[in-house]
Amino acid sequence: MLITKNWCKRFLALACALVCVFVLSIPSFAEVSNLTYDECVSRYSGSGWGKGYSRTGSVLDIDVSFDGASEEAKEAWKLVMQDWLNDPDYAVIFCLGSSSFWVYANRVADFTGFTYAGNVSSQCLQFSSSGYYFYFSYVSGSWSLNIFNTNNRSNSVTSAGNPLYRSAESLVSDVRNPRTSYILSDIYTLIVNDDITPDEPDSSVPEVPVDPPKEPEVPVGNPEYVVYNTGLWLTFFRWVRRHIGNAVFVGFIVLASVMGIYLILRIIKHYSRQ
Repeated sequence: MLITKNWCKRFLALACALVCVFVLSIPSFAEVSNLTYDECVSRYSGSGWGKGYSRTGSVLDIDVSFDGASEEAKEAWKLVMQDWLNDPDYAVIFCLGSSSFWVYANRVADFTGFTYAGNVSSQCLQFSSSGYYFYFSYVSGSWSLNIFNTNNRSNSVTSAGNPLYRSAESLVSDVRNPRTSYILSDIYTLIVNDDITPDEPDSSVPEVPVDPPKEPEVPVGNPEYVVYNTGLWLTFFRWVRRHIGNAVFVGFIVLASVMGIYLILRIIKHYSRQ
């Protein structure tokens, strides 16, 4: 067989196309498993997972208490839940354990990756700047603030593989995530109620009646902070990512096939002339 310079070029082009196809076949994101609420109850039945949570269909209510907490913790909680919660520039992550409930907030732009020790069943998010970390313990039938932290730049938010609310999916799907994370798949609205007394209105300022904007319907009980339904957005983005990925994958397969057929025809034509 006579190997020419042109033949080598075609062979290298085909090899590159096949490598690209192989790379696309490898998952680009870390493994994220979806668990329903009932599956979590069954999986963590030994630890009594589910106590302290009130579920109505796809809505989950959690009542937290700041009794005895510092004013700094209360002000940070108000900032996170009122200003950061629905701000796309911030990540507010909720982790639901059997006797612990974690909330961690920071800027998305400051997210630098994950750390994970193989002998410790915990996953830590790393940020380049300090954020807010709230740790609630389930004591005497209620969730009470146990730890408030503003100093650490790395905090465990998925200890022992506890499920996360879907707002964390964009981060835990990062390729730098070294372990499997669990997302509550059938909980689309998380309602967090606290016992922080709202500020009294200033009676010296006359009230001006305004038409309040229409808000999404939430269960009765007038919860103060609602994590809105993200199911439709996630479904849309998954659809876009899946179809764009499939289109590129098919394109590379077609390109590789055309180049392969062309190379075979060139080889047949070369030998037919001899």
